[in-house]
Amino acid sequence: MTALAMVPLLGAASVAVDFTNARFEADKLQESLDTAVLAAVRLYGEGSSEEEATQLANEMFFGNLALFRGTEETTPPAELPSLHIVYAQAGQGVMATGDYALNYQPVFLTRLSFPISRRSAAARQPDKEACILALNPTADRAFEVSGSSTVDTSGCTITANSRSSEAIYVGGSGTLKTECLYTPGKVSALPSSIDLECDKAGEGTSPASDPFKRKVMPEAGFWVDLGGCGQTFVGNGGGNGDCNGMGKTPNKVPDGYTVTLKPGTYHDLEIKGNVKLQPGNYLIDGGTLKFTSQSVITGDQVTFFLLNGAQIDIHGGSTFNVTAPTSGTWAGFSIVADRNNTASAVITGNSNSHLNGIIYMPAAEEIEYAGNGATTGECVRIIAQKITMIGNSTFKLDCKAELANNEINNPGAIRLIE
Repeated sequence: MTALAMVPLLGAASVAVDFTNARFEADKLQESLDTAVLAAVRLYGEGSSEEEATQLANEMFFGNLALFRGTEETTPPAELPSLHIVYAQAGQGVMATGDYALNYQPVFLTRLSFPISRRSAAARQPDKEACILALNPTADRAFEVSGSSTVDTSGCTITANSRSSEAIYVGGSGTLKTECLYTPGKVSALPSSIDLECDKAGEGTSPASDPFKRKVMPEAGFWVDLGGCGQTFVGNGGGNGDCNGMGKTPNKVPDGYTVTLKPGTYHDLEIKGNVKLQPGNYLIDGGTLKFTSQSVITGDQVTFFLLNGAQIDIHGGSTFNVTAPTSGTWAGFSIVADRNNTASAVITGNSNSHLNGIIYMPAAEEIEYAGNGATTGECVRIIAQKITMIGNSTFKLDCKAELANNEINNPGAIRLIE
């Protein structure tokens, strides 16, 4: 009778051991998956491609799984598939979701294998809004306030991704007022030079991602002919003929005469006099967009695109009033450069100049910017490798309408959400 009783007792014990081991295996799987998905969402949010983030997440996943098991496997065994992660992004909010299943082989009931599956999701939500984002990861003075400049970005932050000990620099008699400063590196400034709304500058923080890195650039078309637009109004403009479909410019223009230009692709666009820009996209194909010191430019719902190495040069004597479009693929953007366009830029208006929109030149080695220092401020946001403020500038915070709800945000905390 004892021998007969041992059979079900041993069977029950075997089932209990197998069930307990399966629970342990499921826990190891979940912990490894959680760690891998947290790493994936951080890497993807900081600019890695989906393939790069998934590859590193796989290495972490199988490395941790091997550690839990007491083995040295760091790549998926031949019988196990790689970890698959699905990514989603809304602005600078990023989410990664991973699922994984494997067949558990019981210790005793070896013929009764069964699947164990686990799921994990992590998200990084955007944090405080930034008016300025300097992307260079190593540059000294990635963001700089120089000379006697006065910069006011009250209500939004300034972010520099550099790890330098002078990632954010305020020197000379310049002053900076802002909600807060964020950088993986350090802030170099006298206490009297900066006025922060936060308790102290954020040093050693995570770098912010480029929120627009996946937007598709337009392609250049046939160049617009500027013949007939008048050489005193635009570079290469003639005086006998049609001004790009907008009528002939007279040889003797009356006082206050304005030339009107239409959207399209231009090789060079040098504006020298009174010019009105019709709404639309102005693509500069390999040449230069230039506002000379005597130019007066008005344009509503306008975006300038600097393609194929095109450059921009806006001098301080020019007077311009340009607003970005509020609808369309690039709504909210005033100046956009190719992601491989490293040309530096100078954007300097006078006290009567206004520029509303996002200046997005992510590869530009440096932007020297001096905006309108009026107390009313401008709805401007700037993204480049390095940004130097060379004049008085005041930035508005509440610009949802002007910027078409586009925001540049600092990275928030990463959390498991499933």
